[in-house]
Amino acid sequence: MKHVIPAAIMFFLLISVSHAATERTVEYQIDGVVYEGFYIAASPTAPLVLLIHDWDGIDDYEIRRSRMLAELGYSVFAADMFGKGIRPQAMAERQQLTGALYSDRDKMRRLLQGALAAAAK
Repeated sequence: MKHVIPAAIMFFLLISVSHAATERTVEYQIDGVVYEGFYIAASPTAPLVLLIHDWDGIDDYEIRRSRMLAELGYSVFAADMFGKGIRPQAMAERQQLTGALYSDRDKMRRLLQGALAAAAK
């Protein structure tokens, strides 16, 4: 019995290491502007979810949600819709940045396609 418990612990440790997700920030460019997304992969062959942040940019909430999806077996790319380092705090700035995206659907489409291309790499 005393050998079974250490063996069981080692088995669970090996499982958790083998299922550890790979995560990193990813810089990419669209129309000459640098963006910074967040990528996490449950496995190299996991299906991809493209996550779009709310109006304050990528923050701890999007990273936490990405990790939750990875735990369910997905790869996740949190797309940056504002640009590297742009994380608006004031309500007026949030409204301005989000409104600019809503009024320029071509730009929004390029940002989403660029994020998918960055995730594919």
